[in-house]
Amino acid sequence: MSDRQGIDGRALDGAQVVDADDSRPGSYLVLLQPAAAGEVQVGRLGELDLSGGVLVYAGSALGPGGVGARCAHHRRISPRPRWHLDYLRPHCQLIGIWASFGRERLEHQWAQGLAAWPDATVPLAGFGASDCRCPAHLIRLPGPPTTRRLRALPGAGGAWLGGTTWHAC
Repeated sequence: MSDRQGIDGRALDGAQVVDADDSRPGSYLVLLQPAAAGEVQVGRLGELDLSGGVLVYAGSALGPGGVGARCAHHRRISPRPRWHLDYLRPHCQLIGIWASFGRERLEHQWAQGLAAWPDATVPLAGFGASDCRCPAHLIRLPGPPTTRRLRALPGAGGAWLGGTTWHAC
């Protein structure tokens, strides 16, 4: 683990960077920058407006392969979409993944915590939340959250996932 700078040159506030293939179970946030404004059809859920801001998706990976395997899937463009995020990925650049390791499923607390930020909005009700009572697991922010803000979410802690083709912001 090491300290790094983000793609915009800002320090990561002392955050650790872990291997992208880390197979431990945990929860994660995928940060996405829409490539262009417009509408995207998300399966049967509805249309998602990509106008403005950064999209943050909260998920968990407690099964085999853990966070590394699930996030490897999210880094790729899926030829056959399985999850709501798969419909969104072809239209967005992945700019970072924040993860916290352990068996506690933090995605619900994180989605609700992010949605409570004063500058946050829910761009499509139900996105990523078809198996829970959360309003959505996708939150729109005006820009990428700082490491300091992410650490303030419930179940604080975490690290950026590293990789060879992208860098955490």
